[in-house]
Amino acid sequence: MVTTSMQAPPIPSVPTGPSGPVAETRRSHPETLAALRATVTRSAQLWRRVTDSDVPVPGLDWTAGETAAHMIGDLRDYTAELTRYARGYITHGYREPESPAKLSAQVNARHLRDVPERNLHRLATQLEEAAAQYLAVAETVEDGTPILTPNGLIVEPSTMTGLLLGEQLIHGLDIARATERSWSIGADAARLVIPAVLTVAPYYLRPAQAYQRVSFELRIRGGQDYRMAVGDGTAIINVAGEHTDCTITADPIAFLLVGFGRIPSWSPVIRGKMRPGGRKPWRAMKFATLLDTP
Repeated sequence: MVTTSMQAPPIPSVPTGPSGPVAETRRSHPETLAALRATVTRSAQLWRRVTDSDVPVPGLDWTAGETAAHMIGDLRDYTAELTRYARGYITHGYREPESPAKLSAQVNARHLRDVPERNLHRLATQLEEAAAQYLAVAETVEDGTPILTPNGLIVEPSTMTGLLLGEQLIHGLDIARATERSWSIGADAARLVIPAVLTVAPYYLRPAQAYQRVSFELRIRGGQDYRMAVGDGTAIINVAGEHTDCTITADPIAFLLVGFGRIPSWSPVIRGKMRPGGRKPWRAMKFATLLDTP
């Protein structure tokens, strides 16, 4: 069914005002677009050096080739949504209200069908083409308009770009680990991704954790400070200011890797990359369990 209005599943409150994470993604959008372009180039170069596309990716149920197909599928999905908006309308099929985590699993499965290629050399070319199409439309779309994506997220274009950059960085690391290649994530790039990830984090609040009352101040080194409060079935993230139960001072790379479930939360604490504090510093070790991995 085609409609000009968006029907979204019930979701927690996500701040979109000038003090919320979205505001930061808007300010940094040109920089994030440039970082996405550069990271796609690195991904394509990595893929063209790999000889075995069927090697399993540690921690995922995918091979390196399947992970690459998913990355291309995400780019194509977001490009399609932005293109529809740029043309003056948005099309969405009716769907029963479901959580983004559940919808994401369905969308990920579709990506593997829609992108049947598994050879990383040929996928590298498809990645470059998909990224060029996304960048071309993203640079023409006025930011500030919430758009419903296939996985149930309601995000603005700048947040889309931050999430896509995160996909490139994290799955680039996944493929590099699987193929025993080098891959780096810079602090500046991580700081561009974190506001986008925090903007959508309330969508991924685990139901079993949603009714406890706890608040955190997240101090990202070299970046913005945030406050995350959980209670009454929702999570709200905004800039820091009010009192919190626990503070987490974090290196941006470590915070990103913990948030995406690529390293355990205790690892950066031991290495001094994350430091808990506040009235209840022990709550820091439970922070990562509040959310499903985006």
